[in-house]
Amino acid sequence: MRTFPSVPRSRTVLPTNRFPLRLGLLWAALITLALPLCAEDTGAAPEPATPVQELVFFTWADFIDPGVVADFEREYGVRVREVHFENDEVRDRVMAETGGAGFDLLLVDGTGVEAYRRRGWIAPIDAAAAPNLAHIAPRWLPAGAAGRAAAVPYVWGTLGIAYRRDLLGRELDSWMDLLRPEPDLAGRILMSSDSLDLVGMVLKALGHSMNSTDPQALAAARDLLLEQAPAVHRYGALAVDEGSELLGPDVVAGMTFNGDAAALMEHNTSVVYVVPREGGALWVDFLAVAAASEQKALATAFIDYLNRPEVAARNAQGIYYATPNRAAEALLPAAFRADPLVYPDADTLARCEPYRRLTPEAQRTRAQIVSQVVDGG
Repeated sequence: MRTFPSVPRSRTVLPTNRFPLRLGLLWAALITLALPLCAEDTGAAPEPATPVQELVFFTWADFIDPGVVADFEREYGVRVREVHFENDEVRDRVMAETGGAGFDLLLVDGTGVEAYRRRGWIAPIDAAAAPNLAHIAPRWLPAGAAGRAAAVPYVWGTLGIAYRRDLLGRELDSWMDLLRPEPDLAGRILMSSDSLDLVGMVLKALGHSMNSTDPQALAAARDLLLEQAPAVHRYGALAVDEGSELLGPDVVAGMTFNGDAAALMEHNTSVVYVVPREGGALWVDFLAVAAASEQKALATAFIDYLNRPEVAARNAQGIYYATPNRAAEALLPAAFRADPLVYPDADTLARCEPYRRLTPEAQRTRAQIVSQVVDGG
């Protein structure tokens, strides 16, 4: 269908977990999704605008190739509007306060799929309307038949350290390089503010599982983070555009994901990414249809479109992440498929640990640690 012309995508960024997400402010942000385009004042009464069907996608920033989205808009005669969260915990709080109202398509981390399904926030996907899902490799599917019916693997990758070799003048290969930094790194480190990532990687640095709930291990992780805190420039996500702090003089190293590091390498070839010797995280992100959506058919069509082999291959190269789509992998350039930054070798993957869903009590404990470290609470 090509009924309506495509219009430029717009983006809204929701607050980070450093600030309270009060419901009034949240809905104020969501209201901006519906702001109309301003018509030029010509003195004549404007003609009524033809309504354009809109798909609202709640996702990370810079996590889909813009050209892929533009082609979908042209083919279906719709508009895709992205709303961005900084980390999974922000997304979870937004979903808890709204139930997903205002969103059509959700980007959900692997530990969230089952919880979202149980809470009724995501709807089963009509497999008959998405035949391209047959291309997904079984190893990346969520656990259980109900999870597989409700979420589709989108991309996968690792969590490690990105740093500037030119500014540092040496190699980094351990989380302890950040956690107990040399003087030249003091005040020039960026750390995640997500509790699963921040506490999890400190646990790995101390020889524990990133998913550990052992009180003594968590206390040791808290103490190490408090010791490190004066050396941290900022807690939060690392931007991947030309304005990223890692491309300037203020930040020399930080926690980030492999594809984000690869995007930064396009701006500066001195950026290096490493999965530390203690290990990193192995993650998979999923696409899900919001149960509150009135555009479920369109959201399903977008998921199916993203899994056309040629589209999935193009998108993977555009965002520098590995695709779980087997047919798409066959279309990737050999150099991309052989790039260990995007497709880690067996030794690197063996050091990486998948996320596990923690109990509410364990999540609260980690949130308290992050609050104490980041906000002084």
